[in-house]
Amino acid sequence: MHEWLEAARVGLSLFFLSLSSWYDLKEREVSNKVWLVFAPLGFALSVLQFHLTRDQSFIVSMGLSTLIIGGFSVALFYLGLFGGADAKALICLSLTLPVQPSSFRPLLNVTSPFFTFSVLINAVLFSSVSIFGMALYNLYRRFGAGEELFEGLESEPLLNKILAFFTGLRVDVNKLNNSPYYIPLETVSMREDGTQTRRLKIFFRLSEDSEIENLDDVRGLEGKIWVTPSLPFIVFITAGFVAALFLGDVLMWLVALLVNFI
Repeated sequence: MHEWLEAARVGLSLFFLSLSSWYDLKEREVSNKVWLVFAPLGFALSVLQFHLTRDQSFIVSMGLSTLIIGGFSVALFYLGLFGGADAKALICLSLTLPVQPSSFRPLLNVTSPFFTFSVLINAVLFSSVSIFGMALYNLYRRFGAGEELFEGLESEPLLNKILAFFTGLRVDVNKLNNSPYYIPLETVSMREDGTQTRRLKIFFRLSEDSEIENLDDVRGLEGKIWVTPSLPFIVFITAGFVAALFLGDVLMWLVALLVNFI
């Protein structure tokens, strides 16, 4: 019953998530106009769903999902761990699809009480997969190509080197001006004698001015430096959304699989 309305909410969410991903990849920012349209439309469709079904649990789930996911997203944003577009996307999604759409039967048969939570967990899981790819690439560069990965950074703590190994790769510093998808993991300072000191900068905040600040940190360096790829997280949110529809909560399924195996 009312499958058309659920399909409309799914289609609306997929459209705006895809649109925001495209904007973020192309422009490196998402206009607030996207969310100013997405949020009221999604909310209106959810209210209409409640009006037609009178399902009290649906409206409660929408309120709890928006409160919990929204609060969590905003907190991560102010901590500098989340982009503004990412937080707004999850809030809009909580208003539009608070629970798993009933017309979709996830293949893994594992879902979260709040659909947006499954989307977020899937997004984090997918973004984490890149760690293994970078580690394999760095292993090849070190042992296959014989590259000295930490030349000029020999005095850096071992922990920083390990984190850089799993979260970054080395590229020519000149590429940074031509590609917005790299965030430098190094900073440079000048000693009193005029020589340069290079340091690894593993932790940084996400902000509107972060790209300019990060480039300023490495001005004066030459050759290759450590960077981390900066694929917009909203792309992973979109992928997590599709996965949540057709697969379910992938991480919860993996955890359940591990528990059963043990």
